[in-house]
Amino acid sequence: MIEGFQDHYLNLGVDPDANEEQIRDAFRARLLEIHPDKSVHPRDPEEMRTVLEAYDVLSNLDMRDAYDKLWKLVSSAGPNLTSAIPHITESERPAARARSVLFLLLEERGDEALERIGELKPGGRLFLRQHLTTGEFVDACFLVGELLEGKKNWVNALEWYEELIRIEEKRNHNRPCYPEARDRARRLLLKRTNINLDPRVGLEYLRRAELLGLDKTGRIEVAKKRAHCYLQMEMKVEAARHLNEVLRLQPQARGLERIREALLGYLDE
Repeated sequence: MIEGFQDHYLNLGVDPDANEEQIRDAFRARLLEIHPDKSVHPRDPEEMRTVLEAYDVLSNLDMRDAYDKLWKLVSSAGPNLTSAIPHITESERPAARARSVLFLLLEERGDEALERIGELKPGGRLFLRQHLTTGEFVDACFLVGELLEGKKNWVNALEWYEELIRIEEKRNHNRPCYPEARDRARRLLLKRTNINLDPRVGLEYLRRAELLGLDKTGRIEVAKKRAHCYLQMEMKVEAARHLNEVLRLQPQARGLERIREALLGYLDE
């Protein structure tokens, strides 16, 4: 197996054709083996994480089906994965071209993956959506989004995260990357409103962030930003409504002197 690829069957100690009961029994046995309260010798916390992740994937029929396709391809590649990655110019098979991108992402060859995505027509994301399984495509979206975010290409990173979210929010069993993708998308949407954008664009970003769910701190931040956006548009009544929401949630909020002065006579206080 290649570096970075988790062999979930090996981590649970079961054969690839193991049934649900065998996987469940193996999971329980491994937990007893590595649990700190049951083990004489100290165990690496990473070992527990890999066992939990393995069971999470293999106990879910959809996730296991997608993982098995990837496992078979990676297993057949042996130590030299690159020989099993069909280059776009070497294969016209759409599924092979799409999976070559996924393999490059898994092998942390991000620049090569982005280059191949750019060469796919009619569009990289659409091409991958059409020719990868749903699970594979969701994982690819997360890896590309993470890669682009690392390059500070926040707009495009957000597009990949939001594509992932649109798919996963309709599914009963979500991929492990779904919660983190929501957090990352929410953070990017809020970050974008710190830039000198058209206030209407800022309000749209804030609306999308709110749809992803906000805690109290997030609600305060969104309300502050909405108040500033509406003030830029000279809609003082609406700006005051959102600033009142900030003051209701955080009466001692600081750094609001200028906007409070601008909305004098419009606030509840």
